[in-house]
Amino acid sequence: MANFFRNTWIFIKGIYQRAERAALGNIVNRSADLYEHAKAKLIFDYAFYYTMALIPVAVLAIVTSNEVNLIVIPFLVGMLFICLALLRNGISAKVVGALTSLTTLIMPILSSFFNNQDISPKYATIWIVSILFCYITVNLLTAILWSAIIVAYLVLVAYIKLNGISLYVSSGFSNSYLYISNPIVITVYLLFIIRSMGMYYQNVIRMERKRTMQQQKQQLSLIHQHLTKQFMLVKGFSRSGRSAFQNGELELLEACFTEIEKQCGIAISYLDESSEQKHNGENYTDV
Repeated sequence: MANFFRNTWIFIKGIYQRAERAALGNIVNRSADLYEHAKAKLIFDYAFYYTMALIPVAVLAIVTSNEVNLIVIPFLVGMLFICLALLRNGISAKVVGALTSLTTLIMPILSSFFNNQDISPKYATIWIVSILFCYITVNLLTAILWSAIIVAYLVLVAYIKLNGISLYVSSGFSNSYLYISNPIVITVYLLFIIRSMGMYYQNVIRMERKRTMQQQKQQLSLIHQHLTKQFMLVKGFSRSGRSAFQNGELELLEACFTEIEKQCGIAISYLDESSEQKHNGENYTDV
């Protein structure tokens, strides 16, 4: 059993890596914005693991003969593939994020509506995740607009239920289906949230760390150049001071000592700055 799960995980990981290369393509070369890279990576993770999460949901729909979900799920998967294709073709993460979040918002709404206006946790969870995903990849205004769509739908459901309006209900929907599907789907969605959203914040931290390290390398290189310059000046003044001493030019000798002291002070300040940069880098790496 352990070998089965290990082999399954290796198989899924291989698919993930190949799909990531195919979807993201050369996005790193198209933009130097690390935050844009993190959002593109999030969109891919979101679409990939959402598709994986839909597999057990689709199996459940097949077992219960839920006609609505059997139509909605393939369409949703197709839209996610279209979003990844747009991302690969150079469309901005903001546009693709808006389309992806809207797709994963509207399709579950349709599923909910034709499954007796089901607003149980399995739908509420994915709606909230879609809005959070929209907020991260697009902006606050769009996330508020998507939230308004959900609120409007909930108002519609309340009106239908309070007035006892009868509508079409999917043949696969029943109270037993509702009770059985909730824990299964919620478990799958929680794993999906932990993986996709958790990896996003890890990527942001990793990229910020990379950018900080690059800045520190540039600053240390600049400090090294300054120190080399200061030591060359000190070497020059020491030679001049030696000549002044041999020739008995005391005023010139004193001026050379003064400049050597000044340049040594500047070099010490550069060394202190270098030590501080290194200390800050070590602290950041430990976070």
